[in-house]
Amino acid sequence: MTPTLIVLLLVILAVVAVVWVVKKGPAHTPRPGEDQDTAWNDPITPAESGHHHPSRNPEPRP
Repeated sequence: MTPTLIVLLLVILAVVAVVWVVKKGPAHTPRPGEDQDTAWNDPITPAESGHHHPSRNPEPRP
C-alpha cells in the first residue's frame, strides 16, 4: 500500500507542476521592431481627447 501512495503522490505532484508551468507560460521577450508600450489601454483625459464640451454651467444670458 505504501509504494502505491508514494507513486500516487509523485504523479499528483507531476501533474500540479505541469499545470503550474503551463499556466505561468514563458516570459515575454520583445522581438526587434516590436512595440514595447503601445499605450492602447492608457486612460485619456478630457484635455487630451480633443473633444471640447461646453461648460456645465453656461453664463446666464440677458
